[in-house]
Amino acid sequence: GHDPALPLEWCSAGIGGGWPMNQVTADCASFFHERPAYRRILELLLRKYRSYGRPAGTICLPDATPEECDAVRGLFGRSFSPPLLIKTADFEAALQGTPYRGAVLKDVLECYFDTTIQTKREVRDQIDACILRVTNEATAAVQSRLCRRWLDELSHRCGEGYRLIRKALPEDGDAVRRAVLQACKSIDWLERHPDERIRLAVLSAYATSDPHALDTNTLGGKLFLHLLSMQAGVDLPTGAEERAALYYNCGILCDSISSLVTQVGVCLYTDAEEHPAYRAFRLRNEAGTLTLTNLAGLTAGDSPSGKAYLVENQMVFTQLCDQAAHFHSPLICTSGQLTIAVIRLLDLLVSSGTELFYSGDFDGKGLSIAQQLLARYSDRLHLWHMTAADYAQCRSEVRLSEKSRALLRNCAGTVLAPAAEAVGHSGCDGYQELLLSQLQADLMET
Repeated sequence: GHDPALPLEWCSAGIGGGWPMNQVTADCASFFHERPAYRRILELLLRKYRSYGRPAGTICLPDATPEECDAVRGLFGRSFSPPLLIKTADFEAALQGTPYRGAVLKDVLECYFDTTIQTKREVRDQIDACILRVTNEATAAVQSRLCRRWLDELSHRCGEGYRLIRKALPEDGDAVRRAVLQACKSIDWLERHPDERIRLAVLSAYATSDPHALDTNTLGGKLFLHLLSMQAGVDLPTGAEERAALYYNCGILCDSISSLVTQVGVCLYTDAEEHPAYRAFRLRNEAGTLTLTNLAGLTAGDSPSGKAYLVENQMVFTQLCDQAAHFHSPLICTSGQLTIAVIRLLDLLVSSGTELFYSGDFDGKGLSIAQQLLARYSDRLHLWHMTAADYAQCRSEVRLSEKSRALLRNCAGTVLAPAAEAVGHSGCDGYQELLLSQLQADLMET
């Protein structure tokens, strides 16, 4: 027979009390392993133990299955139903009425999950101790005051990138140590070469011996971006174009070939002389494409007329360029979203006093680009055929996407609001191609 207060499946496991403690723990964990219905319950108990460091708190399984309820009934000797609520201390106490009397819940959980239970405070203290060792090593290796300030902030549980480091340390502490050193040494190199422009991979190789250490998908690259943001006094970039702009403004060329801008008629200078290659393009009324590398070598840009016109669409640009010999002003193509190459060229033009005129599609993207340009060049940028009346002439039958509608809402309260409201009310995109004749007439007007 067996104790009627003890479920049969527990009695069949053996007689408790006579085994060594470690054997009791191992056999209790083995018992649970053989019964999958206990799995989720034990996972919740593990979380509680890690949170409190002792058998405290209550676990809850709102969607407990019949098998899970039966498993707990087998331990406690009474019925359960969803939501399944169990006090952690009660679970440990219930073990004492089984053949595994003397088992400690912490030991059983460690054996079952093959882990070491540490409280959140213990884990945090270990991580902070690791960070302190890493920051002390990096501080001794670099001269940069910016890096030393950043490292000091990290050692006090704050600073740019602290959360990234804290998250990565439990996975690979040595990789974190290398990443922090790589980011700091790269800033150190930049500060020792303030007048040089350098490609990201080359900087990475010079500073760390690894050309990929500062890639944006690595921890070192992410920490390097945090440091660059601190150096420039700007927020951490969230998009590719913002990131490229930060690199460029800090003297780093990243994606210096695929970042392009195409123009016709712009005067481009190196020092006091017009660049001979682009002068030849200008005199032949041919469009010339500039990479970020090309732009890095230019010192100035201007327009013979004091004006420059911008269109969003590449096909519109090339169609208009068929009459480039008759343009009174340069024409520039943004090719959709504003790249750092576009911004660099426009900055050169605005610095020389050039007035800008922008025309884009009537959808969320086109109006968003116009809004960005207005924000950056508020006293030099003019809208060009971007009114509600212009939209009425180029409205299509293509329905607006939800993403486009969301971007339109950002135009509320701006000079673009009437056009955005007209587009939103109609529910259809408007395309530059249908305004070609007006755009061409403006560029050829004497």
